[in-house]
Amino acid sequence: MEEQKHIKDYIVDYLLEEDAGKGVDPVLAEWLAEDESNRKDFDLYKKIWEESHLYTESGAYDSGLAWEKVDAINGQKKSSRQYLRNISYAVSGAAASLLIILTLSFMGVFQKKSDVLVRMTADYGNRSEIVLPDGSLVKLNSGSEVAYSYDPKKKIREVAFQGEGFFDVSKSKEPFVIKTAGGLNVRVWGTSFNLQAYTDDSVVQASLVEGCIELESGKEKLIMKPGEIAVFDKNTNEIKQVGGILSHSYGWLDNKLYMEDMPLSVVCKYLERWYDVEITLQSGLGEDIRYNGVIQEETVTDVMEALSRLSHISYHVKGKHISITSK
Repeated sequence: MEEQKHIKDYIVDYLLEEDAGKGVDPVLAEWLAEDESNRKDFDLYKKIWEESHLYTESGAYDSGLAWEKVDAINGQKKSSRQYLRNISYAVSGAAASLLIILTLSFMGVFQKKSDVLVRMTADYGNRSEIVLPDGSLVKLNSGSEVAYSYDPKKKIREVAFQGEGFFDVSKSKEPFVIKTAGGLNVRVWGTSFNLQAYTDDSVVQASLVEGCIELESGKEKLIMKPGEIAVFDKNTNEIKQVGGILSHSYGWLDNKLYMEDMPLSVVCKYLERWYDVEITLQSGLGEDIRYNGVIQEETVTDVMEALSRLSHISYHVKGKHISITSK
């Protein structure tokens, strides 16, 4: 029925006008009376709306910015907006804030406790994008996961992260802290940067495009400036600045792999993540063969063909398994 199709409009109107003492719209009243589950859903929406003021105070959440970014992403990759498919009409101001909260909550990403929690995973062979409740945008590379929480008492935005992602963090007086599995914490002040922190890598790499970030692990700290690249060694807990071309570190955004004296073993690790394949190397080849240049190919077979032309290797593809031997 038509009323059912747009029932969220009536819920939004009711919650926005409740403080003014207005009653329940007849259409909404009829919907509530139809089924007990409708009443439970409505009560849940109302509870979330009442609690959402904790997250929409000035300086804690910019609904306009968040909606603008959500709307922009909605016109791009489908994989990055699955959790917002229920949004089919334009809203503004407080209604935008409410709609984002209700939609995320309905999909089960908000916790009923004091924390707000949003989680997104990009499996091997896939990439995703997510707009966090504070308006920050995170682009996830293959094999990555991000989990966002907000503590209204401590007023801290925290992100648990593993994998690789490009962060565009919204500016706020409240700290934005990323915690990696390797023990490195990244404190952010409204900025853009790439963070590579796969659990099976020995180092975490941060590449700062603009703004300022601080890397911290125990007593080790490093404040980065735009254009700088830094690495954290998980084995020694050492943080140091390194050289390199900044844009190459996030070339994956353009499906490019920049190789600078890169061992075949490392190249294969990238390919396994990007294409969701398993690669077996002949003993000794992994470190002996190194590459310089850039790869931008459509399929993993195209990549293997390019590598075989650059070096003396042969490859055999069987399903998702690739074996590499010397020619």
